[in-house]
Amino acid sequence: LKMRSKVLIVIAVVLIITSFTVGYYLSISRVEYYLSSSEIKGLVKSIAEEVSIIRNLTFKELPNVVVVNKSYVVSTWGSKVPDEVLIFGDILKMTLLAPKDYNISSSYSDLLGIWIAASVGNTVYAVQEYFMDSKSPLIHRVLAHELTHVLQYQYFRIPPTRTLDELLAIRSLIEGDADVVADKYVSIKGYEVVSRVSSLTLKDPFIDIQLIPYIFGSRFVEYLLSVGGWELVNKVYEDLPKSMKYVMFPEKYLVREGLADVVVNVSCRVIHEDVLGPSYIYVMISKYFNESYALSMSSEWLGDRVVYCINSTYKVLNWVIKWSSTKSAEDFYRVFNYVLSFNNATLVGSSWFVNDLRLSIYVVGDEVFIKSYSSRSLN
Repeated sequence: LKMRSKVLIVIAVVLIITSFTVGYYLSISRVEYYLSSSEIKGLVKSIAEEVSIIRNLTFKELPNVVVVNKSYVVSTWGSKVPDEVLIFGDILKMTLLAPKDYNISSSYSDLLGIWIAASVGNTVYAVQEYFMDSKSPLIHRVLAHELTHVLQYQYFRIPPTRTLDELLAIRSLIEGDADVVADKYVSIKGYEVVSRVSSLTLKDPFIDIQLIPYIFGSRFVEYLLSVGGWELVNKVYEDLPKSMKYVMFPEKYLVREGLADVVVNVSCRVIHEDVLGPSYIYVMISKYFNESYALSMSSEWLGDRVVYCINSTYKVLNWVIKWSSTKSAEDFYRVFNYVLSFNNATLVGSSWFVNDLRLSIYVVGDEVFIKSYSSRSLN
């Protein structure tokens, strides 16, 4: 899929995160026999036929299959952490979603090291160390998922994205589509259920952001299917969701509920400007409260903008969030004040001090303004 990466990894990963999956790989890690390249390619071909029927799309050409090992994955895609990821690490810290000593480079490398297969364009990459049993329900589900990505590449074109919020929304459609097909494939084949990603880790904010398309994508696509079948899903690729608001609350996508374009004016040199979106709010509130309250608060989000810049003394983060009402804005103000207290922030005048950060927060009508200052080095 032709999409410019913002913060997410370009390749479509399938993560080993459920207790079943981790246990499964621990139990088979002592097996020394791996499927050969020809066996894996044969497996991909047979699964492709089933996926085509389920998705009601015919492969324009059979996908290429490249069998690699873990070290190849890390050396090819993980040799250098993108600058966008490093900047995002600063944003996580300056909004108190990550602690001072958080190492996003380590999380980025960890994420690359745990995928089983991936698709890039018309090619499926399979990590051979995980292909030990041709009848494994997990392997079949993973390949069905990745083959759906190949179909997406052959039939749909995705324009460059402008914000993190938009990128997560589009990836939710893509991953949700692939997950639904994979689940249907497993069910038709009579395999035992392989758990999909359904909740945050609440331990690593960068990885949690990567999980958002998997958590909400399937729900979004299932809703679309219930309304208009695969025909409607296909049409959504022509009118892509521009925000996670439409994915998290799919009924809002169908009526195109209006969103706000928030403007932030600054006088310092801008390094990065973005819209974090309701899913960022969701991850934050889930960490400090619970996912139910996080979802409720996210539904009140109308727009935001974060501007990250530097002056001669500080790194400065300006984050403005617009809410559906003054009450919702005041609710989030109280939420963020709790976050400050949880992090043992000290209030001096109108500023809060947390480690090397100085923050201020205030409400004007239905907007919340957060400004975070840091010394030039956050690492």
